[in-house]
Amino acid sequence: TIPGLLYAQQVTIYWSKTGRGMPEAGQRARCPLAFALSAGDLAHLARANTYSSIVMWGRSAYRPEQSVETHFRYYDPYDWGAVAVKFPHNEGAIVRYTYSTFHVGAPDRTPRPPLACPLGPDELVRVTYNGRFSSPLGEWRYEHTVFSFILTERPAPEMFLAEPVRQIEDLADLR
Repeated sequence: TIPGLLYAQQVTIYWSKTGRGMPEAGQRARCPLAFALSAGDLAHLARANTYSSIVMWGRSAYRPEQSVETHFRYYDPYDWGAVAVKFPHNEGAIVRYTYSTFHVGAPDRTPRPPLACPLGPDELVRVTYNGRFSSPLGEWRYEHTVFSFILTERPAPEMFLAEPVRQIEDLADLR
């Protein structure tokens, strides 16, 4: 039997081409990579197919906007594009990161094999990646995304603030 539920939090920081460099780079460096949950958010996360989502935009001075989202993936409820969780798996789960320009953006990092690590009971695993996207109009958007996963029977408001037991990182130089 699998101990507990899988809890997920996604933190994404967005900025534009004009926001590169200082002083905005300093502001982004101070952005938290994980957040505590309110009691209401914690109760909502106990439902199936939900996750905590926090977005911070350069255009709003990187002020966090926090919500609990319903996760609709047609084939796999534990798939967020570049990040997926095989759950249940043995006594826990497997967290997998797969680079693609569609989900992660530029610069191109292929060929790169998927990266994976186990997630056991009451362990926190964090996946961090970044990328650059362009529009047909030539506008650039940058993203820094952090996923945190924990498998637990005892969810707590601060559970995503713990030090991760394992991490997967794919951070490119976005100059």
